[in-house]
Amino acid sequence: MTITPPEADMFWFLHRACVVVFWCFWLAAAVFVYEKRAALQPAFDYAELVWQHDFRAAGDLPQLDGKVTEIFAGDSFQFEDKNGYAFNYGLAGVAAPRANRGAPAELQRLAGDSRTNLSQLLAGRPVTVSVTLANPQTRTGLGLVHHGDTNVNVAMLAAGQGRLNLEQIRTLPLRDEFEMLRAERSARRQRLGIWGETSLTNDAAHGEMTVNPVSTWFRQVASLADFTRVGD
Repeated sequence: MTITPPEADMFWFLHRACVVVFWCFWLAAAVFVYEKRAALQPAFDYAELVWQHDFRAAGDLPQLDGKVTEIFAGDSFQFEDKNGYAFNYGLAGVAAPRANRGAPAELQRLAGDSRTNLSQLLAGRPVTVSVTLANPQTRTGLGLVHHGDTNVNVAMLAAGQGRLNLEQIRTLPLRDEFEMLRAERSARRQRLGIWGETSLTNDAAHGEMTVNPVSTWFRQVASLADFTRVGD
């Protein structure tokens, strides 16, 4: 008959106790994170943006100023600078709904609403465009657009008038990326615009919104190879 020394029994007990405490700690941590997931979501969002951010980008983006002369869609417009040159630009990071002939009526309505929303924000008004993607030869590109104190990219996402394209905003300052991400999440949560209960929210209906890296008119004037990401 083998007699176990008291020290061995004590070691076994302490080992099991440590294992139980360890797993209880992680279980409690998991429960805490789950219960506080809404409050912790901003931290998770910011961490995701930092992970995907292009830190090679230039600190200050070049800017263009002008007056909006035409609205093409909920994410694209034309403006003229003080010298009378016309520029066709899109809202970086915003993919608005588009509807061709024969598209479902609901998708046509969403595309029309998005274009109307952008018109109300910009039509005939002065804008400042912080350029993130540009083709100087055709005066086309993407950028962060401001009218006065209004960040138009954020405003369109907050109103549920487009989806966020993270790939297009990797060169923006992190604070702007974060603001755009939170704006889209808010619209989703409130079921605004394209996120409404009656909207077509499946990927097939919104194919053009998620696949196109730039607007339809953007592809017509030049290939993506002709464009330069500012900061590269």
